[in-house]
Amino acid sequence: MLGRIIGMLLGLALGGVAYAILTPGGLEGRIPPIPLGAFETLRMFVAAACAGLGVLLFIAALMPKGPSGPSGGKKRRKGGPPVTVDFTADPAPAPSHDHGSTHARHEPEATLVAEAPEPVAEPPAAEPVPEPEVHSGAPPGAPGAFAEARRALHDHTRAERWSEAADIVRRLSSLAGDDGERRVAAQDAGDFARAQGLTDQAAEAYDEALGLARQIGDPAALADALTNVGDVAYEEHRLDGAVEAYEEALALRRGLVEARPSDVGAKRALTLALERLADAREDRGHRVRALDLYRESLDISGALASADPVAYGEDLAVTRRRLAELEAKVSV
Repeated sequence: MLGRIIGMLLGLALGGVAYAILTPGGLEGRIPPIPLGAFETLRMFVAAACAGLGVLLFIAALMPKGPSGPSGGKKRRKGGPPVTVDFTADPAPAPSHDHGSTHARHEPEATLVAEAPEPVAEPPAAEPVPEPEVHSGAPPGAPGAFAEARRALHDHTRAERWSEAADIVRRLSSLAGDDGERRVAAQDAGDFARAQGLTDQAAEAYDEALGLARQIGDPAALADALTNVGDVAYEEHRLDGAVEAYEEALALRRGLVEARPSDVGAKRALTLALERLADAREDRGHRVRALDLYRESLDISGALASADPVAYGEDLAVTRRRLAELEAKVSV
């Protein structure tokens, strides 16, 4: 939001400069003349260039942002985008969906969406659009209707029928039979909006999922919801909100590892939580604290990679590289 405001102000400022160049005596002489020296003969061209650049900056500030972080997307985070809907693997038979460790490159339980779906062109008017099959035979609210809807969502996204998939996402909440399914529906809605770059809609859906997760009281579900809320805040440069969400998620991840010390999935989710918080801390200027978090993650990632280098070797490489980058910054 701050970047949008600065862009709009810069655009308006450049527009004012263009006006001052063209009409140095405008506004009853309150705008001082701007001498152009050797470029005096190009006064009209310079004014037009300033005005054009100002308009571009103003329009760019109003455009929706894509999924890039405060660092311009240059950091290679193990977690990647926090889009957690599995659009490519076979859907789980159970209606619940665990988003716990789906932020990473090597995730055996689920496959991430690598790119946001391209907008689907509207079909010609002469060709009727078929209605999506949300469920077969089960009325809304009936047992199994929610699971069938999510399977249909899977089928439509796998076939890249994005309009039909969006229609199902909008209906999921009405098909949910309890708070657990409603949380999953809100999570799916946030993931789907996030995949299309609709950050505001994603944030609203993730906030709903977070509220439901708190009511349910499942630590893993709550950590998932907090991670997604933190990721959206991180993208929108709201670093205080990101750090707050990441810290709460990290505390939950630590508790899950303590409760299940042999659970490698919980350990890997802990490394992701550590590194998300470290990145947000670094962007706030807390490099030493970020360094400590990455060192803790390195210990866990090293143990995981030693046990299974194929699954966790690349995670370890990413952690080592980011740790080296931070150490170089701190030593300067």
